[in-house]
Amino acid sequence: MANTLVFVSAFCIMAVLVYMGRYSGRVRVTHHRIIDASIAQVYAQVEDLGQWSAWCPWLERVPADAVVLTGGGASKGARCEWTDAKVGEGAITHQRLLRGQEISQRLRLKHPFTVQGISTWTFVDVDGRTEVTWSVAGRVAFTMRMFASTVNGALAFDLRYGLDRLAALLEPQDAPRYTIDHEGLRDVSPCRYVYKTYSGPIKALAVTMQTLLAELRQQLGSRNVQPSGAPIAVYLKTNIKLRTTVCQLGLPVADADIGDMPVREMPAHRAFVVTLHGDYSALEVAWYQAMQRLTQESIRPDQRIAPFERYHVGPGEADRNNCVTELHIPLIVN
Repeated sequence: MANTLVFVSAFCIMAVLVYMGRYSGRVRVTHHRIIDASIAQVYAQVEDLGQWSAWCPWLERVPADAVVLTGGGASKGARCEWTDAKVGEGAITHQRLLRGQEISQRLRLKHPFTVQGISTWTFVDVDGRTEVTWSVAGRVAFTMRMFASTVNGALAFDLRYGLDRLAALLEPQDAPRYTIDHEGLRDVSPCRYVYKTYSGPIKALAVTMQTLLAELRQQLGSRNVQPSGAPIAVYLKTNIKLRTTVCQLGLPVADADIGDMPVREMPAHRAFVVTLHGDYSALEVAWYQAMQRLTQESIRPDQRIAPFERYHVGPGEADRNNCVTELHIPLIVN
């Protein structure tokens, strides 16, 4: 009997190892961004690891005393290392510095996933502006191999967010920009809303939203009904890989008589709220950041209630830098 158990255990372990071996575990992500600043300005921010806390996506929530700099910060061999119980840990080490042209670094990230590899930066002048390319190539830990594509997607958002924050430090105030504020937990009142359904690419939602909400307002106006709150978008289904979504674009109507218009009820619930101030095109980044924060705080979303956005100042109502969008993620209340 004991020999049988040993054989079965060994077989199971071997089967898992063979299954995991089918996946390479490689990650390779690249993001480009044109920053309205000179190469000298952009390069200086990336070269000096002491400046990274101001824009690096992995250091955003790490306390200053949890970041250790060695080697001067702006020379070959300089190293930035951090450890935080919630955010995780990691290290960046300069390997090659070609002033104004390229930087190569050794990268190690740990928690929520482990990645080791090379981080590469290139800088190209574009009529006085700088085209920045940030690439990460490496492997995830063996036990994470089957999730390499998920890690790839997460790193893609990280690189975009980092370059956006870097640009915000250097570009003129009227350049497209955004900030993401984590408001925390909030009790959400029940909401009755009329709606139209959108199904299609995420990138087309902003334009279509304005048309559908205008149609809803016109229909309510013909019934002498005014919306009782800011417009919302309730996300029923989203495919991140295909970048498509199915959502209800709605206007709150309280208890007004709206005739035969389609109407839904959102129950009262508790939610984690994040506010995006500025460029609406950053909504995907804001949602990613919100879900990252839930993971770090060990907060569980309630899958029974659809997440939604509330547009206090929506696309088309103001300059894109002045848009104000709330993201609501319903939570499980213990």
